[in-house]
Amino acid sequence: MNYARAIAFNTIIQLVGKAITVATSVLIIAYLTRYLGVMGYGDYATVFAYLGIFTVFVDLGLFVITVRDLASHPENEKSILGNMLGLRLVLGILIFGTASLIAFGLPYSAIVKTGIVIGSIAQFLSSLNQIPLSLFQTRLVMYKAAVADIIGRLIMLIAIVWFIQLNLGFLYIIWGVVIANAAIFLLGFIMLQLMLPIYPMFNWQTWKRMLTSALPMGIVIILSTIYFRVDMVMLSMMKSNYDVGIYGAPYKILEVLLVVPSIFMSSVLPVMTRAFNHDKAIVKNIFRKSFDFLSIAALPLIFGTFVVATPLMVLMAGKEFVLSGPVLMVLSLALGGFFLNGVMVYTIIAADQQKRLIKPYIIATIFNITMNFVLIPRFSYFGAAAATVATELLILIISSYIVKTQLGFSPSWLVFSKALLASIVMAIVLILCASLNVLWLVPIGAVSYITLLFITKAVTKKDLQVIFSKAGS
Repeated sequence: MNYARAIAFNTIIQLVGKAITVATSVLIIAYLTRYLGVMGYGDYATVFAYLGIFTVFVDLGLFVITVRDLASHPENEKSILGNMLGLRLVLGILIFGTASLIAFGLPYSAIVKTGIVIGSIAQFLSSLNQIPLSLFQTRLVMYKAAVADIIGRLIMLIAIVWFIQLNLGFLYIIWGVVIANAAIFLLGFIMLQLMLPIYPMFNWQTWKRMLTSALPMGIVIILSTIYFRVDMVMLSMMKSNYDVGIYGAPYKILEVLLVVPSIFMSSVLPVMTRAFNHDKAIVKNIFRKSFDFLSIAALPLIFGTFVVATPLMVLMAGKEFVLSGPVLMVLSLALGGFFLNGVMVYTIIAADQQKRLIKPYIIATIFNITMNFVLIPRFSYFGAAAATVATELLILIISSYIVKTQLGFSPSWLVFSKALLASIVMAIVLILCASLNVLWLVPIGAVSYITLLFITKAVTKKDLQVIFSKAGS
């Protein structure tokens, strides 16, 4: 198998599918922000930020470890997936039940507390969907997941628009998310059963081995989720739901953009894991190509989002969210850390060195919480955004140091520098065209950036042939 082509094709299929779901998500955000208003959207963001912290305790790093185990031991697929399904069922019921109970002791409004209970069902279904996803990822057939995700998002859009037209209120919006997640899980599970029939297994010894193996990664993911989500929760407790709404809308855009490194590195992980068992030179090449790809993806998003942030927020969320524009400008600076840190972290995981990430993530979490405590009371959502940017930069520096000193890998900066130059020129073009509607600015920026990539040879005709020859093979 040509792994470069397989990774590229799998990533492209996912990105095409994700582009469709992103377009759907943009429409959903537009409907929600206009229907709920800043304060209502603040309640919505609070519900899922709170549940997001508990969701990570269900995952505990199990998804990444499952993909790695399936890649290393394909002969044990049924046992691995069956026991993972049983384990997630038990963890999901216990943890989301606990999250719902704890919510009633927090200083939230009654409608937010009820929303958390309903939302916990949506998050439980989403956690179960990791089972089919792990097999799809390992076999590099993520188009199956893309199909399920597209259908689920369209169902969510239809449900939310219908509920809004009937003016059913906030809680029915949360039920719309439940319906969508149920559809995604059921479609994914049906496709999984057609590939590899499984059923829940409850082998404690296997669970113990899985949890022990996943624990270091689980700790890292728990810590990263805490510092990624805690700002919203702290903002909801230290400021008003209006502040949460202003912060939550651009933060949602940040979350949407972060699917790019997640999708790409999830495709790279099983291939890199296999390569570590055979040839470290191949791993080094995969590492550098991954860094190049995510540099090309991250830099234009940083510069482009920074320039068009305010008109983009007004277009997506309405004039009521005009203050979200400057917040998005600050948050866009974190994209570089998020994207490039993905390369470092997944490389460390593929090398089975995830224990080395625990201490850095403890430091980052303490740093982030401290920054939020200091900055939010004085600067509100701008303080929270600044804490996010600073934390991502800190993590990138530490993880890069680990990859360099422990694995001996370092990126080549040639493609990065070319992409940086292309992004700066693109930003200048966008500034010169600032009087145009943002719907024109986005394609203008994309065309100018892609053109400059070819002019600087950051991307070549040979690169495209490698990617697209997979489609015809």
